[in-house]
Amino acid sequence: MIKEEVIDREVVSENTPEKTTYCFVNTKKAINFLCKITYKNEDKFTVFPFFIDRELNQAKNRYRKIQSFTFEGFRGKFPSGFLKNAERGYGATRYLAPLKKFIEKRFDNVTNITITKKGKTQIGSTSIVLSFQDFENLRRGISSIIRSSNESSSSFINNYFARSFPLVFQSGNAKYQGGAIARVLKEYKNIETNLSVDDREALFDLFQQLSLSKKDALEKQNLIRTKQIIEKKFIEDIVEKFEHYLKLKKIKEEKWQEFFKENSWIFSQLFAYPAVIYKDKAYVGGKSILDAEGRIVDFLYANKLTRNSAIIEIKKHNSAMFTETPYRGSNVFCLHKELSGAISQVLDQRDTYLKQFESLRCTDITAFSPKCLIIIGTIKQLTKEQYKSFELLRTAIKDVEIITYDELYDRIKGILSIFSREELELKKIEEKTL
Repeated sequence: MIKEEVIDREVVSENTPEKTTYCFVNTKKAINFLCKITYKNEDKFTVFPFFIDRELNQAKNRYRKIQSFTFEGFRGKFPSGFLKNAERGYGATRYLAPLKKFIEKRFDNVTNITITKKGKTQIGSTSIVLSFQDFENLRRGISSIIRSSNESSSSFINNYFARSFPLVFQSGNAKYQGGAIARVLKEYKNIETNLSVDDREALFDLFQQLSLSKKDALEKQNLIRTKQIIEKKFIEDIVEKFEHYLKLKKIKEEKWQEFFKENSWIFSQLFAYPAVIYKDKAYVGGKSILDAEGRIVDFLYANKLTRNSAIIEIKKHNSAMFTETPYRGSNVFCLHKELSGAISQVLDQRDTYLKQFESLRCTDITAFSPKCLIIIGTIKQLTKEQYKSFELLRTAIKDVEIITYDELYDRIKGILSIFSREELELKKIEEKTL
């Protein structure tokens, strides 16, 4: 007696001049399921994803709505992201699951997804066509997100156990997954105008590490230039915003405070030593028993090395600094109450700060004769006679430094000229290297 052959594979079920149809057949389980069609007159094939229900011994559609995937221009080969043989049921890998779920959720009547090297992305009534480039961008982005999530989860679990069992587990950071930076740059708008100081420092550290790991001098120069381009663009955007605020006739102090908080590095141009923002809207003492009259400074800065502190008070760029009429003769002017009030205010804050410093419990800064700075007004609002009084006044006050907005603005613009000179020097170096 001849034993009948058991078939458990993909077989040709129909062959015509136009196409070849394949079915997955399992004679033992009586399964015969349409799984693939290849077209002879064009570079195209279609697969029908399925799975085997082991309880019922039946082949069923793998997905709730999507019944098929069509590939155009691939010469019979699957692109990355798909199961490539019938024994595994065809269909997409887990990295494309979010795309499949999105389409099934948003498009009720779509039953086919076509990936093509011949056309553009478009949405039809029952089919969605994705250009190969769009598909690859989606696939790589989704894969990067999933890998990053898996790596972060693994790192989180490891570090969780490391806190309880430090001798068994060693804590550490998650490994970077390739493509994450490219995905962020493509996904978000206006990155170059919204980079925080921390973002910039992280990017610069990365460029520095890359340049140190490269042996080729030209590549180092390219990395340095890239860093300079980012820095220059960042400062140009700040200068533009600064100019816009200076042109406003009405603006609240809070607007300037917010601007300087977002770009706190600007104040570092006012110090002869490296300085960093310690706290904005910092309480420096002075409350009564009724919890009133507390002193709040706009910005409390600290020397990055010695940790000695400095107080910065912000007024508006259009605040008056001197009276319009002279006090004596034609060239001696009185302080306007805006400026005199600001001087009294910052000195009072400094006095309170020094007297109550020990009770403030500031363990990471010191208060040795703190420097006081006032940002107020502009030079251009002063007449020639008022300017003389202004310079005589601010050079005579030893405990308070007065800086105008246009002076601060010019210091920032001066940084841009440094980049221009460095670019010329880099070009000269490149020419010599080549």
